[in-house]
Amino acid sequence: MSIELDALGEVWLTCKEYIAPKDRQAAADHVLAIVADHNIVERDLKTFAGTDSYLKRSLQEYLGEDETEEADYDEDEDDDY
Repeated sequence: MSIELDALGEVWLTCKEYIAPKDRQAAADHVLAIVADHNIVERDLKTFAGTDSYLKRSLQEYLGEDETEEADYDEDEDDDY
């Protein structure tokens, strides 16, 4: 059974209101991991993660995309020249 991404996003946004702000990132990490474990393609994961900043950050961590590492790498390249 497949859940529409829009409905899934609405469920997250509704549930998020009942989660203490300090716990929202951990909850988003858990929700994204569950969704990813159900063989959802990366494109759809990115669409779902676009729902809010918590899910976006969760997806970046899940996929190993750390923006700060990329920024540090770019700065290090400039130092070599």
